[in-house]
Amino acid sequence: MKRLGKNNQQGAVAIEFAMLFAVFFVVVYGIIAYSIPMLLMLTFKQVSADAARATLQVDPGNAAYTQLLSREITAAVDRSWLPASWRSGGCPPPEQDAAGLNWSPLPGHNGQPSYGNIALDSRDPAAPRYVLHVCLQRRYNHDGSSEQRAILPTLRLLGITIPSLPEENGEVVIRGATTVTL
Repeated sequence: MKRLGKNNQQGAVAIEFAMLFAVFFVVVYGIIAYSIPMLLMLTFKQVSADAARATLQVDPGNAAYTQLLSREITAAVDRSWLPASWRSGGCPPPEQDAAGLNWSPLPGHNGQPSYGNIALDSRDPAAPRYVLHVCLQRRYNHDGSSEQRAILPTLRLLGITIPSLPEENGEVVIRGATTVTL
């Protein structure tokens, strides 16, 4: 029986290294590819909460109330660390709830998209209040323009897509929102 020498074993080590490296790369890529959308969603939630908090200082008696709300929201979003191409407004209004609020979008400020919707809650006729829904979103698709494409390219391997994110009407949308009663 012929014994394998040291030189014959070096090829086996290289093959084992290549296979293990491929597995290691896919695992690390998966961790990074899923953490970026999660970070984006959590940031959208935090920025929308900060923007909603900033609107609490606006006087509801002002004639241009909705424009002032929009200005405060836009200023809070602009102060965030997010690049402009990573965020957009135009979120749909919240689902109809038991209150049956009639939502209308806030006007955009300085050519920027609207980051919120507003409704008048008149269930208590003695003290009607506004309800504000602040929302940021970004499309996170495999293809499309740079504002709608995934920040980290999607990896397709053996029929598996990394990251595989939930779709809404055929598109992946990352969204963070806050609702506050003013």
